[in-house]
Amino acid sequence: MNSKISTVWPIEPHTQAKHEVLRYYLGAWFPILATAHRRLLYIDGFAGPGEYKDGEDGSPIIALKVAKDHKLKNKLQRPGMELVFFFIELDEPRFQNLEWKLAKLQLPSNFRVEKERDSFEHAFGSALSEIEEQSKHLAPSFVFIDPFGPTGFPLSLITRLVQQPRSEVLITFNYQALNRWFLQDESKHKNLDELYGSDVWRPALDIADSHRREDYLRTAYQNVLENLGWKVRPFRMINKHNQTQYYLFFATAHWRGMLVMKRAMWSAAPRGDFQYSDLTNPQQALLFEEFYEEEYSHELADQLYKVHNGQRVPKQTILQDDLAWHPVCIGRHLTKALKLLEKESRIVKVEVPNRARKGNSFPDDCIITFAK
Repeated sequence: MNSKISTVWPIEPHTQAKHEVLRYYLGAWFPILATAHRRLLYIDGFAGPGEYKDGEDGSPIIALKVAKDHKLKNKLQRPGMELVFFFIELDEPRFQNLEWKLAKLQLPSNFRVEKERDSFEHAFGSALSEIEEQSKHLAPSFVFIDPFGPTGFPLSLITRLVQQPRSEVLITFNYQALNRWFLQDESKHKNLDELYGSDVWRPALDIADSHRREDYLRTAYQNVLENLGWKVRPFRMINKHNQTQYYLFFATAHWRGMLVMKRAMWSAAPRGDFQYSDLTNPQQALLFEEFYEEEYSHELADQLYKVHNGQRVPKQTILQDDLAWHPVCIGRHLTKALKLLEKESRIVKVEVPNRARKGNSFPDDCIITFAK
């Protein structure tokens, strides 16, 4: 297939890290949502050709394989369950290559694959219009927006997405292209107005320091998303030149989604700094992992005691109100923090409903009493 050669490209290490985050998250998202819903929707807005130069899977194939080969596939493929995959790609050779890749897959009968050669803005906007005209809502949806540049997903479209109550989004915010090509070209400033939904980005034009300018533009976009009603977690991707290539912005309104995504990001960045560099030495990163684990766990322990001292609190409340929205910590840090607090007698009682507590465990349904 001649178009295949000119349509695919080599995969970069930071792209592999992005796919690790996506794979991890979907591995949890599919079964969690399938417990309470009979229809789930995965949307890939800039789907690409479905593969890379050396045969590595692209994001559409990753999503399908995660669901098809899941260890809980009986839950995902049970009678009455439907998984819908909507792949959108504007470039014709890439779209044809994607179709070729999809045709090679043997998929379960309850998987419905829809593909459209169109822009994300038009195809997804049209799908939302149809839903809105019927006063209906999308099925629980995970939307992956992964363009090459900062165009094609205006805030006006994202605003309509957030109005769908069970939607989550992972956006590739291509900072390098924005800073190098769009910020410097006045004819492209309209694109940035559409991206941010206003001219809130314009003060960056007067920021000479590159690090401060990057911080401003990143924070401004995060604020824009949070002002829509989502909670947002950014993840920085650094290229082989030690420059920010792009940020991943995950946005959700649900505490469990944020907790799972933080775990996914930790899998790609074991130091808890929520960034991946193409220059990272994996062995060196692991050397420091234990240090960071202890540091974060102690900080979380102090924070929990400060907030809850003298209170009797269900662990489920701590998961939802304290851990999910914590900027760094995930479940294993909470376990270490609780054990530390109990050892120091800052936790005085742990109740487990209808059964005896095993050792010094903290089951998710336990109730914890903090010392005064």
